[in-house]
Amino acid sequence: MSTARECVCCAEIPEVVAKIAEAHMTNVKCITDHPGMQAVCLDPWGLQVAWFAYRQQYRGNAFEGPMHAKYRHIAYRQLVRWCFGYLGRDTRVVLPACAVSCIRAHFPPQNEEPCLFKGFQPAAHQQLPHLN
Repeated sequence: MSTARECVCCAEIPEVVAKIAEAHMTNVKCITDHPGMQAVCLDPWGLQVAWFAYRQQYRGNAFEGPMHAKYRHIAYRQLVRWCFGYLGRDTRVVLPACAVSCIRAHFPPQNEEPCLFKGFQPAAHQQLPHLN
């Protein structure tokens, strides 16, 4: 991750820790090992359905780009919805670095020059607590 704010472990985010605990498995220490991660954030078929719902909701304002970029975008949205629930318009949260890396590894840029990821961008009006 490119900034200190983005270098957050899933064990440091209470909502993600609670999601990990739902797995009821003592060997799950990271959200990327949670059995739901594949189905919710990495399965292309599930992401296609989520993409259609997103596109219907946002119409002309929906993110557009190559399929792997759409999958990354939707996978991040799915992760937020899965761990945090509905946040509301223009509310942003920092995602765990392990999950972001996992999603990027599953849906890397293809046939392009090296991709520069944008990283975390708070909404214009959003005040975020400083992470130590």
